[in-house]
Amino acid sequence: MTIFYTLVPMILTIIIANLLSQAMPRVPKAFWQILGGIILAMIPVLRHSVVELDPEWFMMLIIAPLLFYEGQRTDVRLVSKNFRAIISLAGIIAVMTVVVLMLFGHWAIGWALPMALALALAAIVTPTDATALESVTEGLAVPKGIGRALNLESLFNDATGLVVLELALLWMNTGTFSFVHGFEEFLVVAGGGAIVGALAGVVLLYIRQHLLRAQFDDTVAHVMIYLLSPILVYGLAEHTGVSGIIAVVVMGIISNEEKHHTQFMSSQLNNLNNQLTTIVSQLLNGLVFVLLGLSLVRVFRTYLHEPIVTWLGYIGIGLAIYAVMTAFRHIMIARVDRDSPMASMVDQAHKNRDAWIFALGGVHGTVTMAMAFSLPLTLTNGQAFPHRDMLLLIAATVIIVSLVAPLFILPRILPKVQADYDMTEYSQAHIAMINAGMAYVETLNVSNSVKRNVIGQLQDQLGYGADQLDRALWQRAQTDIQRVTDDAVDAAIDAGLVSQATMVYYRRVKANADARWARGTNNVRMWFRILEGVVLRLVNTRQIKPEERMHKIAAKMQRRVDRLQRKAARRTLTEHEQHDLEQTLRMQKKFAAVKQMNYRSPEDAVAKYQSSRELVFTEIAEISEPAVTEFIAQAESSDEDPRYVVALRDVAAQERDRFHDQQVSTAEEQAVLLGALGAELTYVQDGRQNDRFSAALINELYNEVTSAQALVLATDSEE
Repeated sequence: MTIFYTLVPMILTIIIANLLSQAMPRVPKAFWQILGGIILAMIPVLRHSVVELDPEWFMMLIIAPLLFYEGQRTDVRLVSKNFRAIISLAGIIAVMTVVVLMLFGHWAIGWALPMALALALAAIVTPTDATALESVTEGLAVPKGIGRALNLESLFNDATGLVVLELALLWMNTGTFSFVHGFEEFLVVAGGGAIVGALAGVVLLYIRQHLLRAQFDDTVAHVMIYLLSPILVYGLAEHTGVSGIIAVVVMGIISNEEKHHTQFMSSQLNNLNNQLTTIVSQLLNGLVFVLLGLSLVRVFRTYLHEPIVTWLGYIGIGLAIYAVMTAFRHIMIARVDRDSPMASMVDQAHKNRDAWIFALGGVHGTVTMAMAFSLPLTLTNGQAFPHRDMLLLIAATVIIVSLVAPLFILPRILPKVQADYDMTEYSQAHIAMINAGMAYVETLNVSNSVKRNVIGQLQDQLGYGADQLDRALWQRAQTDIQRVTDDAVDAAIDAGLVSQATMVYYRRVKANADARWARGTNNVRMWFRILEGVVLRLVNTRQIKPEERMHKIAAKMQRRVDRLQRKAARRTLTEHEQHDLEQTLRMQKKFAAVKQMNYRSPEDAVAKYQSSRELVFTEIAEISEPAVTEFIAQAESSDEDPRYVVALRDVAAQERDRFHDQQVSTAEEQAVLLGALGAELTYVQDGRQNDRFSAALINELYNEVTSAQALVLATDSEE
């Protein structure tokens, strides 16, 4: 239960810290995680179980996977091209930084303290952290060359720091130190780690590719291989006496190269691995910073009864070490000339700027804290490790200052990132894309229920952000659709194209839904039309036979069609006349179908036509849909809010389906939804061909639609 009481609160802390970071993006995520660790440290059950984590397990289970994922983000060609620069960054500069910090730390802490302890401290605070750097440079335009230098440095100088730390511990345990032996040890450990990592990477790729080619593509098995690989390779390398850190980094780089060649061999698996990499690396980084907060409280408790000057002095030493290290890093970059291996990374015209970015970009985080945790509790002779808490306090101070300083200084040096597109542009393109999908659905000859369901699902693409429809838009869309429908029905009634049954039904619905309409002139006019129809029917049925009445109805509609077609031959019809013609032609087709029904007499056919509930709804739909469609098209072509057009389409779909109790085929609905998503992709493709959208915006829209397509297909296969 100890593990449960430890991990669950820590993971909850990471969740809360991530949400707080999203709410307040100016504060790096690491700060919230450290603060969460400080709060958790107040809980007694966590006080010892977390901070006293075994250093070897810490390195294997947290640091090894993190560096493997970092290596996987690095192109092997980039490493090959910048190999000499990597030697300078992770070798020469890192070692020189260690020497400078060792001498300064030995002097600052006191000449009475062992030089080996100062070397251990220098080794701990030298490695940088690319993930921590991203948290303080987010939104800032870091120059490409110096950004590449910082990333490559953080990827490989971890091994330098770890090897030097091992030499420092060896020095403390044996009392002797040999530079020649140390250099030889560094070459053996680093070179051996690279060889082990390369061999392990090749073997892993061979196994993975051949399993896939043999159709052994079980997702769980491959994910487990992927997650366990860095842990196993780290353990193997450390067991053979070489650098496990270098091994997992090299294996990660080889995995990156393999991804370029086999990314489509199993695209679903590769996509899952990418998502897992992001989630696991964020989780592991969060655990380290929460542990940092926990350890800070423990360290402060250790010095609680010490004079305030003591622990303030150690914090001051941490500040001084950071200042010296920053100044030294600035000097090293400022001295880069055109013949240096790092010449391509430094802009000679802005060398001083790049030097300060490199100096402040040496952010410390995960690896520094991991190395501090890895300090043994005792020496080989059984004595307690001297000043372990002091080293933890100084290391924690360096980490926090390295996070805070660039947060305030870099924005004064670097410009903000100019986004490829702003949220207004994204919102417009996003909503227009959804409208394109909805417009496609409206053209299909499928049931109204299918249309309503699919349009509702497309509307869900608006998500939960600013694009989401608000209540005012919905109310406006409902009011406008109802107004357009009423106008169309009123015009059809005036033209004599509406049956008595439909008028009776429509009047009842309107009177029940709108009290003002019930008391208004429209209701009176509707009653008059209904009574007029009743009177004419009573009079005509006494004088005219059913067959003759059927003939008169058909002749009346034909005369209306002929008159309108003659007008169309002379001039362009008005909008009202065109609508009248289309409605009459529809009524002709429907009346012809009714006459062909096998009733005993035309009278029965007319009665059936006028009393059928389904035909009443069909008649209202045939009258109103052209007007509603035209209204939506006009709204889309005008300067209306595109979200309003989405609301119009959704309301119109609901109105069409309101009176129909239809069985919806899941397969049909899935097919229509896939077609609508295809229409959205076509819209995005047109935008790319016409240069309406930036590449980043196109990628964002493509990712959304293709992910939705994959989800629909997966759901369809489950059905």
